[in-house]
Amino acid sequence: MNARPVAAIGTGLTTILLVSAVLTGALASRIEFSALVGLPVGVAVGVAAGVTAWVVLWNTPSVRPALLGYSTVGYAVLGVAAVSYAVPPARGFVSVERGLAVAGVCGLVVFAVASRNADRID
Repeated sequence: MNARPVAAIGTGLTTILLVSAVLTGALASRIEFSALVGLPVGVAVGVAAGVTAWVVLWNTPSVRPALLGYSTVGYAVLGVAAVSYAVPPARGFVSVERGLAVAGVCGLVVFAVASRNADRID
């Protein structure tokens, strides 16, 4: 399997989530509807990051493990949010802090595995 689209889409997703959350949180005290500013900016930056990952970063083999680890964080956050939404008994256990911790651990595991097998990633 070619990991390039997985990394590019995941990088875009992670960047969308990160930029939108940071910008919305930073503007919340100044702008009433800060999500109306944060989300479009996050999407624009995320698309740019995904395209950059596809076109530029993937061509450097030493960057691929970090790129895959970073992209895993977005997929894991989305997965934890989906479980929290779809499985009502999990809502008491899944919090933002725990979800981000799980996503961070997933990203580190993928980075470690990809670093170990860097020559097998195409």
